[in-house]
Amino acid sequence: MSLRLGVARDAGLDETMAEKIDYYEDSDLPENQKVALRLTDAFVNSPGAISAKLREEVRHYFTEAQIVELMLDMSKWSTQKLSVALGTDEPIDSERLSLFDFDDGGGVVWGPTLKAPFIPSEQPSP
Repeated sequence: MSLRLGVARDAGLDETMAEKIDYYEDSDLPENQKVALRLTDAFVNSPGAISAKLREEVRHYFTEAQIVELMLDMSKWSTQKLSVALGTDEPIDSERLSLFDFDDGGGVVWGPTLKAPFIPSEQPSP
């Protein structure tokens, strides 16, 4: 992944956490986070095939309002699939992460392309 949302980085997303998310089933993440990631994988890959078992797990860990929020977030963040399918998702810099955020109107604000591979202790302070 060549892009990183600036506020996620500011909130503590580092490469260790990104690795846990990539391999969440084998990670030490709490079960509620694993359930949210299972739901995300199912939603993105085959939303019509979300199992009754997964729906039960989701309802066990999350309120109806939280489920709606999760689903809306998944919808918002899965829109990049179009650019991936069309092959227009070229990285800004294939060797480095680039930061981005959103302004108050929802427009993308590009941040710096980081000068080094993302290593938390080596990154500039927000």
